[in-house]
Amino acid sequence: MKETFIKRDFNLILKTCFIIISIIFVVPSIVYMINKGTILGFENYYNFFIDNGQNKILSTTVYIIIFLSLSAIYLIFINKKDSFKSIKGLLKYLACVSVIFLIMLPWHSSDIFYYMGVGELNSVYGQNPYYVSIKKYVGKNPKSIEQDSIMKQGNMNFWSNTTVVYGPIAQIIFSLITKISFKNIDVCIILFKLLNIIIHILNCYLIYKITKKLKFSIIYGLNPYILMEFIGMVHNDIIVVFFILLSFYFLLKKKRLIPSIAFLAIATGIKYFTILFLPIIVLYYFKDEEKIFRRIIRCLQCGLVFMAIVMIEYVFYYKDIKVFTAMLAQTDKYCKSIYSGIYAISINNDKIMYNILGQTYLIDDICRYLRDIIFLVFAIIYIKICLDLLLTKKIKLHNKLRQFEFGLILFIISMSNFQQWYLLWLFACMPWQKPNTIRNIIGLSLASEFGNTIYMFNVESYKYDAYFIFIIAIIFIIWKICTNKNTFLLTHRKQNDKLYT
Repeated sequence: MKETFIKRDFNLILKTCFIIISIIFVVPSIVYMINKGTILGFENYYNFFIDNGQNKILSTTVYIIIFLSLSAIYLIFINKKDSFKSIKGLLKYLACVSVIFLIMLPWHSSDIFYYMGVGELNSVYGQNPYYVSIKKYVGKNPKSIEQDSIMKQGNMNFWSNTTVVYGPIAQIIFSLITKISFKNIDVCIILFKLLNIIIHILNCYLIYKITKKLKFSIIYGLNPYILMEFIGMVHNDIIVVFFILLSFYFLLKKKRLIPSIAFLAIATGIKYFTILFLPIIVLYYFKDEEKIFRRIIRCLQCGLVFMAIVMIEYVFYYKDIKVFTAMLAQTDKYCKSIYSGIYAISINNDKIMYNILGQTYLIDDICRYLRDIIFLVFAIIYIKICLDLLLTKKIKLHNKLRQFEFGLILFIISMSNFQQWYLLWLFACMPWQKPNTIRNIIGLSLASEFGNTIYMFNVESYKYDAYFIFIIAIIFIIWKICTNKNTFLLTHRKQNDKLYT
């Protein structure tokens, strides 16, 4: 009895400390809003104290201590068997923590202001954001936004001269939220954050419903990386994961293929990479089909259904083929990737020439060839997975999702424009991974936030991209060493596998 009380008190202390530290995390945002009264004009990026740029070393050091403290408690939550006794208790606690992060201003990402701007451009001014940028519209109609704080902030955004880089479902969400914000940026950001909080809680619940394992919901729900990037900074990848999880839920728990395909098509209507899940879902569903030819026909039929749904999503915005190339706007940019890291350690960038095996290459050529090689490896792995699913009668989905997770990591690495919030994509397949892979996903997510601190010490510039990659690599290696011989996250894998075969 005494031991039970001690455990209960320890859990209460942990939960209380996590909430207190979370509150401390948002204090700079509270101070800023008290002083300014509005988020309009916000531009103090990559400074945790959200001031005019003074004391950056102190500011970043305080941030590191706070984030490290949250991460430590989070890891204790994961490793303790009785941190939360039920999914209901976890979701209630998660709701409380999420509301705290609602207060956090997006101090190291301006993406939310781009979401708002293109949403307002569409919903209030009737412009097609796939063909008209914020900057272009404001340049021609400067007086029309005088009373519109959403468009004013959107026009200040780094991406304001770029047309929409997301799918139509994302644009519909942006437009609906801005429509009910009535040109008020403070109302708008609260609505965006409330949406992400609801989605975050639903994701935790879906993970539990799919796996029946509370630990997986804890791993996802209380990760400081996720709380900060997707509630604090309000990135929309969390909505993508929601629809992927819904797709898996209907596939595995309801045994219904069409809703599964439909939700995956909706996810693809936000970010296009989710189309990679389609062959895996369809081929798994028809795993009992004896004839390979019939499986191929089924795949083609489901592919047509999927494409029909995606085409319907584009009805509101389609003018010409240009509307389908939205995501390509980012493919020619180098940012926070191994390629921009290579650029960063080179002087005069494209003028540098390297002699490799008797051939002379520009730095840009080296980066392009490296990208092609990594993407080729990913493509080979992905095609092999699809062929195995097509040709194998007794399919174990968890095995293929493990292979796909490795392929997805290569896909992310092959991207020239990498952001730490892209790592959330790995959490979509996390419940089916081996304990070591789950540890790696957690480690990468936390390491990416520490890597991001290099820009807080200085400024957000490609010059520090090599340091960003280097810090992530070093912290991940340390993480591997510290957790490799630990029982951290070890589960009865055979029992878990039976759930998904």
